[in-house]
Amino acid sequence: MSEPILQVKHLVKSFGTHEVLKDIDFEVQKGEVISIIGSSGSGKSTLLRCINMLETPTAGEIIFEGKPVSYKPKDKNHFRSRVGMVFQSFNLFANMSALKNCTIGTEIVAKKSKEEATALAKKYLKIVGMLEYQKARPAQLSGGQKQRVAIARALCMEPDLLLFDEPTSALDPEMVGGVLEVIRDLARTGMTMVIVTHEMLFAKEISSRVVFMDNGIILEQGTPDEVFNHPTQERTKEFLSRYRQ
Repeated sequence: MSEPILQVKHLVKSFGTHEVLKDIDFEVQKGEVISIIGSSGSGKSTLLRCINMLETPTAGEIIFEGKPVSYKPKDKNHFRSRVGMVFQSFNLFANMSALKNCTIGTEIVAKKSKEEATALAKKYLKIVGMLEYQKARPAQLSGGQKQRVAIARALCMEPDLLLFDEPTSALDPEMVGGVLEVIRDLARTGMTMVIVTHEMLFAKEISSRVVFMDNGIILEQGTPDEVFNHPTQERTKEFLSRYRQ
């Protein structure tokens, strides 16, 4: 097997005396789609925020494409140009159009010309079904439309790895399907993704591997069939029993 695109080694994250992540070991191979599941407060989103340098680990290291991640500001920007993130609350700039939300990062961080950035933005807005709304500002868009723009914005950086933090949790139920379909389409292209999600059927369908977190540790991981149909840990069985039809 080739070298993982991402390795997390002995990662610990504490907030004061509260240890949220406890000695996490985790890796991602290129082309994998990994879903991270677990109860609220289990450390899923904190793990993603540490991977994307939004939080600084208390201990441990993150290795990306064979090199330890540096937390120097200049190195952070380079890393984030290779690792995209889609947030549950969209995080779009309210005073900018959908198009501008998508071009600003590629112009400032990736140093693309305005013409290159615009071409990329239109390409990815079209892929997520939002090109016709390129002039709209976030206030004029539904939650599902905002999330599609947020996905397009992340794709404009043409990242090697894309992180999703509960991408449907802020959406009305009728808007969830469209966003999940966009992510399914990305998976079909071979995009490497790590997805924190509470959509169990989606995770079962889309994932190469499923990771179950509980109380700050990775309690169980494996193929969707192994985790969903043949879990070995009692806590995993208890958690999944709530989602079984």
